Amino acid sequence: MSYLLILDIGTTNVKALAFSLNGDLLESLEERIKLKFPEHGWVEGDPRDIINIVQNHISKIEGSLGKPLGIAITNQRSTTILWDKETGEPIYNMITWQDTRTKELVESFSSKFIVRFGNALGKFLKAFSKILPVIKRTKKGAYIITLAHLSFGTTHSSMHIRWIMDNIEDARSAINSGRVLFGTIDSWVAWNLTGKHVTDYTNASATGLFDPFYLKWSDNITKIVGIPRNILPKFVYNDQIIGTVKDYGIPLLTMIADQQASLYMSGVAKGTVKMTNGTGTFIDMNVGERAYAGDIGIYPLVALGTRNKTLYLLEGIINNSGSAIDWLIDIGLMKDYDEIEKAFEKRETGELIFIPALSGLNTPYLRPEIKGAIFGLTRGTDRFDIIRAMVTGIAVRCSEVIEFLEKISGIRIEKVMADGGFSKNDEFLQLVSDLSGKEILRPQFLNGSAYGTFMLARAIHQNNDVIASWSTPRLEKIFKPTRGKDISIKNLWRSYLDILLSIIQ
Repeated sequence: MSYLLILDIGTTNVKALAFSLNGDLLESLEERIKLKFPEHGWVEGDPRDIINIVQNHISKIEGSLGKPLGIAITNQRSTTILWDKETGEPIYNMITWQDTRTKELVESFSSKFIVRFGNALGKFLKAFSKILPVIKRTKKGAYIITLAHLSFGTTHSSMHIRWIMDNIEDARSAINSGRVLFGTIDSWVAWNLTGKHVTDYTNASATGLFDPFYLKWSDNITKIVGIPRNILPKFVYNDQIIGTVKDYGIPLLTMIADQQASLYMSGVAKGTVKMTNGTGTFIDMNVGERAYAGDIGIYPLVALGTRNKTLYLLEGIINNSGSAIDWLIDIGLMKDYDEIEKAFEKRETGELIFIPALSGLNTPYLRPEIKGAIFGLTRGTDRFDIIRAMVTGIAVRCSEVIEFLEKISGIRIEKVMADGGFSKNDEFLQLVSDLSGKEILRPQFLNGSAYGTFMLARAIHQNNDVIASWSTPRLEKIFKPTRGKDISIKNLWRSYLDILLSIIQ
């Protein structure tokens, strides 16, 4: 049977999905990754488990469907792995993007003079660009303006590597001697499957080590953090066949980060926006062939890097969406997601406002110290009011990020493609449409990362231009905005948020 095999490696699961060339899902497998939590805030795991699961998935699907035409990888970003290039053994567990052990390192490096000088220079040029907007449209200008909000983060591989160098015996000498290789999930899997030490531009741009404006590993960051350049993988394009998968004799067609794969599924034109609603929500805008300056909680990344063209994106993040609903289930206020529909059928008893910042406020605030809050509780409030308020609060956050992306990019957003598990909910997507004033499109296949990777792999397999040959995925439903009470709720929500921001300094 002719099919392409997509390896979708998430934070907690490794999936293998077999797609026919016309896009039908033929078979899928899924297995959980065993994560470890040795100390508070630490989230790590054995990277060999991922390879074992991947190899088992490939063998099982090949046994069922025969040999695939090719394999492609999509993966969660910013997980760090270091391994011995001679033995192939990891020198430490993988440190995932959720891990916060590097908080003190982040504060230390972010307060260095060179970083603070960059912040000040970026703020100055950002202010000056209001008088002379052309500055933002130059590569150098956008680069310097982005420095205004530059800081290290606990998700950054730069901090993970430095922590391992400082805390694991013999790690620093092994790294400095060139015996060790670094990679994110894509690099680790590609190395094990093909023997190639590579990454693509989409994964690299989320490591905190990459310069998206000049498409290279950052000389400044590697020097500041003290990371030798020879441990970093080489770059491959998203339309470049990576190598031959050992023991199978089939090509590894491509690899691409999960959010960028989802954006590719949504479109390749400037102004394309997608909203992935999972544990959190990632909203990404394709800004075309020029990297735009970042802003508060908005990050410039590579959307797609091909041999002939590079596309860029701006990304905003809502920390809690599906995870906020899961919290309601965990504490007994909901039985399952079906109760959201019941909550919106119920007659309203008041203007209950829920700020769903269970893990802090990200874009466009960057206030991690702000936590969730409920306003407007009365004796008549019941659990359905709280459910409705939570869903509404998440939708308001999504609309805020959409508006902010539109404002800082200057690009008019017409529609947003919504994927991810929480996008199954009609009430939520209709609210986002109402509050943002945009059409929300829901594709038939909600795993946008896997389907976008399939679309990319199919174009490469068929020797087509991955941009010129793009076609719209099958849609399941379109949500169109209506106007009414939702606007007053949004205004009330923002007034309460202003109170919260003012009292927590």
